[in-house]
Amino acid sequence: MQLADGETIADVVKESQQLEEEIFLNQIREFYDDELKKNKELYDFVADHTNNFRDFDAEIIRQEPNVVKILRYLVKPPISQMKFGQFNGVGSTTNYEDDDPSTPAKDTAEAMARFMEQNMDERKVPWLYNNDDADAFIDVSRDWTCDIIAQSEANTRYRNWRKDVQEDKVSEAMKGAGLRHVSRSSTISDIDDLPAGTFVSETKVACPGDDQKADFVARPAKDEILFLEAKAIGVKIDSYKRIKEIRNKGSDWRAGFPNARVGAAVAGWIPDSQIETLLGDDIEVFWEHRLESLQDYLQSMM
Repeated sequence: MQLADGETIADVVKESQQLEEEIFLNQIREFYDDELKKNKELYDFVADHTNNFRDFDAEIIRQEPNVVKILRYLVKPPISQMKFGQFNGVGSTTNYEDDDPSTPAKDTAEAMARFMEQNMDERKVPWLYNNDDADAFIDVSRDWTCDIIAQSEANTRYRNWRKDVQEDKVSEAMKGAGLRHVSRSSTISDIDDLPAGTFVSETKVACPGDDQKADFVARPAKDEILFLEAKAIGVKIDSYKRIKEIRNKGSDWRAGFPNARVGAAVAGWIPDSQIETLLGDDIEVFWEHRLESLQDYLQSMM
């Protein structure tokens, strides 16, 4: 791991933590605002077409399958896609909540409508239970329901986005070192499975026992191969598990490829003691915000 003169691991750890906090707060707010707006529009669509949920039936579900998401969060308490699907005769409701949703079968939609009639949260739709004026409560109901949805969806989107961002940066660093990205669907079981001067992402590596997935495998030169895992860690307590995963994979990769090099591209909330543990296992550490060190490392092997 490259350090500047007088710099310590703790210095780089602190720098990475600060950057991760900024990335999270900026992006999660954008995702939250987007999800809140989108789901409020969906809530209003359901309310407008069902007389504020009084005349709810299967037809609205088949007309706009995405309303299933609103329904799940109107249950007390909100339930998962798999649980809601299970209650209504399907494995999950994921396909109905996608950007390009499939249409539920008529009997499935009817089962969902019946389920909702029996299980709506009376706190979120009190006018259905107390003969209250819906206009007096529906804004609160919409804000409450859609806030819960937006929180969940924003966090899911952030996790996926954060992983993609980090992997894109690593990929660009490898290209910057002069390596060419190649695609591969089969397991890497020999160094010659990957041409010299190339790298592959998201692939399986043959190891004694079970195969192990690698985020990246690079072969910068004929006799050199690098297995690299990428981890952006947003919660400090999770770092112990994630670092252990890297160490275990490194051990497995080296069991199958004794002369392999192992690296970790990391970012976020990782105690300096955990970085020292990686280095003690002869795992090279590359910080996401300093990936020029990865380029230098790869070029040194060419």
